Amino acid sequence: MATGAGWQHYYNPAGSASTGKYNSTSTSTSTSTSFPSGLTLEYTQDLHLKMSKKIAQLTKVIYALNTKNDEHEAAIQTLKEAHEEEVQQILSETREKIMQYKSKISDEMDLKRRIQSLEESMELHERMKRQALTEFETYRQRVEDMQLCTEAQHTQRVVTMSREVEEMRRSFEEKLRSFGQLQSQFEQEKQQALEELRAAHRQEVQELLRSHQSQNANYSKDQEKLGQLHKAEVDSLTERVEELKQDKKRLVEEYEAKLNKAQAFYERELEAMKRTQQMTAENLLAWKKTEAELRKEFQVQEAALQKTLGKLRSELQRVQEEARESREKSHKLQSSLIAAENNIKELHKQLEEVTKDTEIVEIRQREAECELEASRDRVQQQATEILLKASQIGSLQATQMTHEAVIRDLESEKSRLKDKVLRLEEERGALQKKSQTLDERQRQQILSLEKSLREEKQIYEKELMNLRAKYEEETAHFKDAHSRALDEISRKHRAALENTQSVSEKERNRLLSEMEEQFEKERSSLEEQKSLLREELDSLREELAAKLNMANSEVSRLQELVKQGEQGLSSAEGHISNLKDAQKKLLEELDATRARLRETSNLLTALQGEMESQKQQHDAKLIATKEDEKLKMDKMALELELKWTETLRQECKKLREELREEHEENKRSALTQLAQNKDQEMCSARESWQRKVEDLLEQISLLKQSLEMQLSQSQHSLQQLQAQFSQEREHLGQQLQEMELEHQRREQRLQEAHCCAMQDMQEARQHDLKELEERLRQQHHMELQTLREAHRQNIETLKQQSEQELQTLRFELEDEGKAMLASLRSELNHLHASAIEHMRQTHQQETAAAKQELENALEKSRVKECELLSRISDLQEEVSRRKKHIADLDHEIHTLNENISTLTKELELKGKEVLKIRSEANQQIRRVLDWRLSSFLAFRQCNKIFFPHYPSSKKVLLKSANITRTL
Repeated sequence: MATGAGWQHYYNPAGSASTGKYNSTSTSTSTSTSFPSGLTLEYTQDLHLKMSKKIAQLTKVIYALNTKNDEHEAAIQTLKEAHEEEVQQILSETREKIMQYKSKISDEMDLKRRIQSLEESMELHERMKRQALTEFETYRQRVEDMQLCTEAQHTQRVVTMSREVEEMRRSFEEKLRSFGQLQSQFEQEKQQALEELRAAHRQEVQELLRSHQSQNANYSKDQEKLGQLHKAEVDSLTERVEELKQDKKRLVEEYEAKLNKAQAFYERELEAMKRTQQMTAENLLAWKKTEAELRKEFQVQEAALQKTLGKLRSELQRVQEEARESREKSHKLQSSLIAAENNIKELHKQLEEVTKDTEIVEIRQREAECELEASRDRVQQQATEILLKASQIGSLQATQMTHEAVIRDLESEKSRLKDKVLRLEEERGALQKKSQTLDERQRQQILSLEKSLREEKQIYEKELMNLRAKYEEETAHFKDAHSRALDEISRKHRAALENTQSVSEKERNRLLSEMEEQFEKERSSLEEQKSLLREELDSLREELAAKLNMANSEVSRLQELVKQGEQGLSSAEGHISNLKDAQKKLLEELDATRARLRETSNLLTALQGEMESQKQQHDAKLIATKEDEKLKMDKMALELELKWTETLRQECKKLREELREEHEENKRSALTQLAQNKDQEMCSARESWQRKVEDLLEQISLLKQSLEMQLSQSQHSLQQLQAQFSQEREHLGQQLQEMELEHQRREQRLQEAHCCAMQDMQEARQHDLKELEERLRQQHHMELQTLREAHRQNIETLKQQSEQELQTLRFELEDEGKAMLASLRSELNHLHASAIEHMRQTHQQETAAAKQELENALEKSRVKECELLSRISDLQEEVSRRKKHIADLDHEIHTLNENISTLTKELELKGKEVLKIRSEANQQIRRVLDWRLSSFLAFRQCNKIFFPHYPSSKKVLLKSANITRTL
């Protein structure tokens, strides 16, 4: 008994009170023997051992649970860190997106600025177009005035020519009247002279009869001799008269033959001129047709360019609207991101609070573990504390569940935002596809335009080559004809001079022989012939004087025309210099090529019209100069003939006067003097003719030199223009190379700036992500829903507004394009009609200068077209690069969205894993609690059975039961 009591005391630290109770209970139960009392003592010791083992197991379990809690806390911390890293990544990605949106906004601002610059250039182009139209109208008015002036001059010339013809007729009639009067006077004088001669003859006969009667013997021999001499003289004079008649007939025949030849030659020349005029008219008609075709082609090109410009404007407006929509969307996304950041900040704060609570709980758990290790008596208190902690953990789990629900809501919001982003990306992809289709259409149109331009260039080059060949052939033909005509005229002149010299010598010899023989007999016939010759010579003099006056007036007019042509050439050179300055200015304005296409086309049409008019004027001047040269040559021939006839008339007059004065004195001395005078006059006439011929040849040579100088100057000016165009082409090539180098440098700079901007964006993204995390915690789920609904409503309203605006803009642009096309067509039709009337009214012989100026204008148009093509290619390259840049940015946005989606998926997976771990931990905690409850219940039953006198165990068990019920 003592030994049992001692063992019980050893295992029971409560003292003797427990033994007393145990004894009392043992005595009061029943009247038992000593053998069952020993068995109860051994049973109680086994129970104590078991209970101690169970307590040790419970301590081990608690320690294991604490270690598991530490592990779970470490895992939770790692998950928190991973979550924070993911949130930071999301924030960095959002920052990058924001920076990308900002860069896009800056690009859109640049596009707006360029659009403004293009609009300004369009305004400048319209101003230049208006100026060109005003200049063209002024030029048209000038041309109309010039036409009116030319018509008035032509009418005046016709009137003056008619007046001159009437005056010539009147003078001819007066000359005929004077000729009749002179004939009557000569007949009267002849009759008087005959009567006087008869009277003198009678007197002489009487005197001779008287003298014959007185001196018959002395002068019989002399009379016979004189009769013989007289007979010989009469015979010689008759022969001389016959020879003179024959010479006269020959001269008349020669003059008639010459006149017939001259008429035939002039008729041939007139036919050739008519043919040339017909050829020029045909050429002008062909040129008019080609001009009409070219104008039609230019109109088609202008219409196509206007269509392309309208499409580009509509595309720009669409891009602007898309940019506005993207900006609004970016602003809305920024606002939503700010709200999400506020919510994230709030969640972070809540998580920090929870972590603080968990840290407090951990501290309490550690304190409880220390208390358990210090004393086993405090196991019940620790159990109660554990139960309290379990309740706190349950509350924390409830809070965690609420937070998880909030996180799920946020994730759902994120998924919705991602869906919106995907929708926006799909819309953007559709817009990009539309832009790509439009770009392809534009490229196809540009390629078709380039093909048409190349074909037109080839056609123009072929036409220019043909025109140059024709012009060279015509110039060579004109030069050959001119040289041949000059040679023929010089030969004819020499032959005429030789014929006149031979005829004059023959006539002198015949006159000397015949006048000595038959002067008295055929004096009357000679006087009649002389009177006829005088009349003819007077008429010829008057005609030749009138022709000389006409020739002088035409020479003065031609000189004035040559001066005007030189002035026109100087004005053309000044105009060419002005055009060069304009080309330089156009080269400096390479960025504004699209807007200046209309300007260039209008300028080309105006320049072509001006060049055509100038060419026509130059052709007319050349033809007029050629006609004047021909007229001068004809006048020179006529003047020579007139001078020869005048010299003959003067000689005849002088011979008549000398014969009349010296007939009574001495016939021989008169004949010798007449011969000497005739020789002197012939020498003087020859000298004067030679001088005049030399003067005419000098004038012809000067005219040839002037023409050659003009041709050389025109060729030199053409060479200079070609050299200038080649220099301008080289300069343009250098500028293009410089522009390419600058473009490459800009690309490098942009790449470097893009890299720097990407780095800055990454840094800013990280910073912004942190801020977003802080902001996303502050905002609430209801605010996000309201924002979503507002965002949807705004998007729908914006879509409706954008569609309405697009429709209105399309209709307006179509109306404007139709109005512009109608106005341009009407203007072009009006201009075409006026140009056709002008070309019909102008002279048909103005083609050569038009060819040269057309060549210059076509060369300039080629240069301008090359420049415009280079500008268009540069602009297309810039547009393609910008589109590539936009596509790259869109691709980056798409990749970022994909990354965001992957991160959100990973977050969801990690959240699910955390929930699984939490559920497993909760299950384990519940199992431990159940096991503890079962152990406590078993311990209670044991206490009831074995330790009924132990009241504190009851209280502990009641507390544990209450805790379990609360749990």
